Amino acid sequence: MYCNEDFYMAQEGGIVISAYPELLDEKAANGEFCWGYYLRIENNSDEKISLLGKSISVTDTKGNAVSAVYNGFNGQTPVLEPGEVFEFEDYATSKASAVLSGSCLVESKKNRQIKNIDLPVLSLIANDNAQRVLN
Repeated sequence: MYCNEDFYMAQEGGIVISAYPELLDEKAANGEFCWGYYLRIENNSDEKISLLGKSISVTDTKGNAVSAVYNGFNGQTPVLEPGEVFEFEDYATSKASAVLSGSCLVESKKNRQIKNIDLPVLSLIANDNAQRVLN
């Protein structure tokens, strides 16, 4: 488990998503910054749920945007009983400071209802001289 006091959090019903970004590489050889991000999805509901996938969008301070939709989480489609937690790490790149946003596609196993739950918006700050991006 990754632990940090500076988590961003979002909640919808009994589903809580905590997230934390970390700059991994200042300007790689290709001129991009690389951020790792950590997601923790807690099922505080009284129903079993499946995490079907996620959509991620990265928009930098220059207005460049990249979006992607993923089935599952690195090949997994986690099923969470009430009280269970799923933790996930991934990375994102951009040529400038950016904002990462997105959602998780969650299915209630009880009634087969599928909904998108927003991720917390993450500020990906490249360095002290970068323009601050609001989240």
